[in-house]
Amino acid sequence: MKVAPIWLFTIVIIFLLLFYGDVRARSNRVLTPEKAAAWQYSKWPRWKTVEPREDRIRILWLIEDYVPWVNAGSEVCTHEINTFLMKKPYKWDVWVAAPGQPKVTYEGVRCFDLYDTQTLLEVLNSSQIIQTFCHRFRKQLNYITAKTGIPVVTWIHTEGHSKTVWHVNPAIAPRVWNVFNSKSMLEAAGDDVPNSTVFIPIVDFRAYKVEKHKPRYVTLSNLNSNKGGALLIQLAKACPELEFLGVEGGYAKQIKDTSLPNLTYLPHTNRIKDVYEQTWVQIMPSAVETWGRTAVEAMSSGIPLVVSPTPGLKECCGAAAIYVDRDDLEGWVRTLRRLKSDGEFYKSRSKAAFERARALDPRPVQESIEDWLESKVLPSADPAGRPLTAVEKNMLFR
Repeated sequence: MKVAPIWLFTIVIIFLLLFYGDVRARSNRVLTPEKAAAWQYSKWPRWKTVEPREDRIRILWLIEDYVPWVNAGSEVCTHEINTFLMKKPYKWDVWVAAPGQPKVTYEGVRCFDLYDTQTLLEVLNSSQIIQTFCHRFRKQLNYITAKTGIPVVTWIHTEGHSKTVWHVNPAIAPRVWNVFNSKSMLEAAGDDVPNSTVFIPIVDFRAYKVEKHKPRYVTLSNLNSNKGGALLIQLAKACPELEFLGVEGGYAKQIKDTSLPNLTYLPHTNRIKDVYEQTWVQIMPSAVETWGRTAVEAMSSGIPLVVSPTPGLKECCGAAAIYVDRDDLEGWVRTLRRLKSDGEFYKSRSKAAFERARALDPRPVQESIEDWLESKVLPSADPAGRPLTAVEKNMLFR
């Protein structure tokens, strides 16, 4: 029996890898007619080619999700950075690759499917900086920078980011960067995190201030276990005289009870200002919260906050929030009823929230991020790097 030569097996394997990548690239997001209308999807420009950009700094994000498909903190914060940089289109060129992402331009940022092999290689091999907030991609990104010499930046928003990722090969360590979203997060990580810095999430109070505020609900955004979906139900049962609103989040199992007459639920949305227009008090009874983007968004309209005292929320809200331990149901009930019955107390908390949002003006942070990328990250590239091949790319994201 004759055995096929090794070179033939090699060709077959290479063909299968390339074909596998192309098949995966055909996946698409599920776009309902309602979402298409709300997002004005038909107006999103389609792009066709990856043109050279030697005169600009090209950034490629490799991430799991992106707005407006998923409007969680990491995705929204990423988009805020991108749209700020793309306001200077003759200096920056920003791309986003995520599984199933359509090949469109969303608010100035060009997006495509992570498994679109040809496009990924074209963009990656012409990029000067690669960024992510997906910690599960860290191994692949370390491999990419080892081969290409392109610097890699990880934006760290969660405490679940294992410290083991800091221990990288010394050969690539000078171009592996870590950005924490709060000082408390960096302190918790310890002193052995290389190339680390802190940039708080960008939340522009001007963009989130509602013009027609019709306060009605005690609102919780994201109903998973960590964020307090179960406590929202407990509060609705304990305070039948108050109306509660739960907004579904973009990740993790959502905890709901649709049987309560004073508890309304809304699906996951990118029209968050519509929610704040109806919000009387914003609650954040999180077990873990490393900053609190939702808190700043709500404070932009002077919406009082009742939150759990996580290090991140205390750093974010300062004296503007009312802090109640997550497990103190009586404390939550007592606080909400005081806000309802004591008009002067409510006004004082509203004013404090309004002032805190303005104190967190994002413009200095935006400028600092741009300067840091250009003066620190960009020069760390290794000029001896080489482009990735299609086979290498397909072996990375399987």
